[in-house]
Amino acid sequence: MAERREEKYLIDMNEYAVIANRIRSILKPDKNGKNGKYSICSLYFDDPFGKALAEKEDGNSVHIKFRIRTYDGSSKMIKLERKTKRGTVTEKHSAQISEDELKKIINGEAIDENSECFGLVSEMRASAFRPAISVRYDREAYVLPELGIRVTFDSFVDSLPPDAETLFGKCERALPAIDRGSVIMEIKYSERCPSFIRKCCETFSSQLSVSKYALCRNAAAN
Repeated sequence: MAERREEKYLIDMNEYAVIANRIRSILKPDKNGKNGKYSICSLYFDDPFGKALAEKEDGNSVHIKFRIRTYDGSSKMIKLERKTKRGTVTEKHSAQISEDELKKIINGEAIDENSECFGLVSEMRASAFRPAISVRYDREAYVLPELGIRVTFDSFVDSLPPDAETLFGKCERALPAIDRGSVIMEIKYSERCPSFIRKCCETFSSQLSVSKYALCRNAAAN
């Protein structure tokens, strides 16, 4: 389980160029990507009543999302995650799953009780969660592990059909969820954001209250 605070901003390419240059001078590139860059695809789930989307759009102080996530279209690391957000505080539970478990989760089937993901899958099945949308984007990430700081820049955010193929880069039926000249900047920290990070990430933009999940659901509906 990991708990942290998150702030999101929708910035333009000019702001991105300035802020990213500052961040690169004081933070380290995420070691999981090449120079901190990699692609992410998340398959999100919702119940038959669209509760996950409604909680976000209604501005509920607490909302929960389940998703399966891959990196750079690889099957080497497939994660099932439950993300709970209370205001700006985010709590994440995750479990690594196999391709066989992925198929069972998508089909709403039971998982072996000894599996690492058994608890999360049981919660999903109890609420009849089914695939709702896939979200794909390119990420540029920088970290300062000593202070628990993480700053990310997400671009080319696309909405994709809710199936397993999207997780492995096999689907190109994408709908842009944000303008190609925009970037979603996220500032993530454990307890407080140091003033020097805030100075580096200073922007004219207001905080973004809508998630990439909601943006992609709305793009698919239009």
